[in-house]
Amino acid sequence: MRPWVAILILAGLSACGTIGDDSRYRFGVSADRPPSGPMPTDRTLDWKANQICTQGYQVLQRDTLHGEGGERIIDDHLQCSPYSPLQTFDPNTYSLATMF
Repeated sequence: MRPWVAILILAGLSACGTIGDDSRYRFGVSADRPPSGPMPTDRTLDWKANQICTQGYQVLQRDTLHGEGGERIIDDHLQCSPYSPLQTFDPNTYSLATMF
């Protein structure tokens, strides 16, 4: 019984560790920006990033590229925020009535 408890504790602690090479978890999203008029580009980029990163993200770099017809393409280089069980679990949201 004691070895199994030690194994479970070590497995639980290993889940809280860092991944190591964070460069694998960087990606990009892009959207076109018209030369004039309203610019919904930021909302589009935010929507695309939130479809991939459920815990939030950080913008590492923003590039603006020239496209055809005077349009510009906005390219954001992002990295998802790391998952932490302590950030998402809030014991105050649960009451005894909802648990039983």
